[in-house]
Amino acid sequence: MNEAGRTVFVLRETPAHWLSSVVDAAHTLGLRAAVVTPAVAEHEHADLAGLADDVCVIADIRDAEEVAGRIRAATGGARPAGVLTAAEDIIATAARAAELLGVGRCPADVLRLAHNKFAVRQLLAEAGLPGPRHALVSETSEATAVAESVGLPAVVKPVNGAASTLVRTVRSTDELAQACALLARRLPEAPDARYHRPVADRAGGSLDPRRVFLVEGLLRGPEYMVDVVVSDGVAEPVAIVDKPLIDERAFELAMACPPLTLSGERAEAITDVVVRSVLALDLDNTVAHVEVIDDEVAGPTIVEINAGRPVGGATAELIKLHTGVDMFAEFVAAAAGLPRPAPAGNRIPVPLGELIVYPPGGGRLVAIHGLDAVRELPEVISIVTTVSPGQVLSGEQEVYAVNVFVAGFTDHDELAALYDEVTKLVRIELEPLD
Repeated sequence: MNEAGRTVFVLRETPAHWLSSVVDAAHTLGLRAAVVTPAVAEHEHADLAGLADDVCVIADIRDAEEVAGRIRAATGGARPAGVLTAAEDIIATAARAAELLGVGRCPADVLRLAHNKFAVRQLLAEAGLPGPRHALVSETSEATAVAESVGLPAVVKPVNGAASTLVRTVRSTDELAQACALLARRLPEAPDARYHRPVADRAGGSLDPRRVFLVEGLLRGPEYMVDVVVSDGVAEPVAIVDKPLIDERAFELAMACPPLTLSGERAEAITDVVVRSVLALDLDNTVAHVEVIDDEVAGPTIVEINAGRPVGGATAELIKLHTGVDMFAEFVAAAAGLPRPAPAGNRIPVPLGELIVYPPGGGRLVAIHGLDAVRELPEVISIVTTVSPGQVLSGEQEVYAVNVFVAGFTDHDELAALYDEVTKLVRIELEPLD
């Protein structure tokens, strides 16, 4: 195989922790990794060049035709091993570029529609899967009618959101109207460009995520996440991760793998719903990260499906430590049409936890203090940080700034006590933005 044929091209739009994981996975699989990026500052370009085997600069990272053309230029017209990204807003762009280059694995139209949470709700309902009542809202004057349709309490969220950005739980019509007004005010100012771009709908048109929002009836029950590999029409769940400690913003603070109190029967019910859901979206030859609540009335119910990418933050490390499965290696192998990688042999069989420390609001990161003291705790296995000094952090979304992997706990109370101990030691220093 020539050099081009063993090169995966990785699209990135902004700095991201996942990029090094993808490059490392490609190298582990015997592939080269070339980064496709918009123009960046000289020091950032040097960092990318030190990470990957090549760097390809492009004017518009969202233009699939331009991406495909830039890759053709880099390969001399030869077909690459694959094209991929874990940046959610350009997953469909990468898939379309792969199609244009003759190496498409999961249809771009499937991934584009999966980015629309309302469309996903419709598809799951048509497949006979449980789900909350849901509706779109675009005007505060619609709050009463939507509340009657969906029921209260409810959750209001961006139609294409991720990382719990601007998700609000509302318990009255007035709160619903206020949440809609808040999203209408804040999303046009959001630094994440996804909220400024049209979202494809099932009729061939689009929704404006700055003014059309999703309202869903509130689910009640324990929450889990499941990562899935889909190969030639077969979906295989890799691991169930428990989310026993969640704060008032719906940010997960601590996770456990495997879940400590989940029976085999409930685990089977959860994975069954997850498998049926990803297949209902026509996902294939890719990976997906799925969030589930085992609702006290409806049973296992999909919260969201992140199609075409592995779990975010550093949670892939939690899954790898316990199961030996590297979700980023699975991701790259699926995009390149390679066999599934063999799990690592050095897995840890006891329950493992991930403790997540978030920045205290928004600002520019100055430093993270206290990590040496955390490493001295006997339960700590490793620490992964996903941010670096100078980076601008938001208090409106999940930013897995510090991830502490632990063992030696026996129940949720002990995991919560560990979380309290860790958060007393860690201090994330921010400076306000000008």
